[in-house]
Amino acid sequence: MRWKNIKPYPQIRFIFDGVQYRWCGFFGCQLESREWRTLPAGTTRELKFDFGHTITMTVFSTKREGLKVKTTWAVSKRGAHDEQLARIRGLKAALASLI
Repeated sequence: MRWKNIKPYPQIRFIFDGVQYRWCGFFGCQLESREWRTLPAGTTRELKFDFGHTITMTVFSTKREGLKVKTTWAVSKRGAHDEQLARIRGLKAALASLI
């Protein structure tokens, strides 16, 4: 069996309020950013889109990599499971509309 040389998925990046985010929708988190400082657990940020849609993100995990800290973000949990999934789909649709 041989492995095919498959190109990696494109790295789609977005900038909100001067911070660069990358979509990484797996393992419970949806976005990833590089920060200069470690953010405390429970830190939230609101991503405000041009069409009036606001998504609240919460720190999922942090890991120091060299001088910067890799921070993963998850859509803030509240309400029922179906509402959470709807907010994640809303984030994905809002980001797709920016492309």
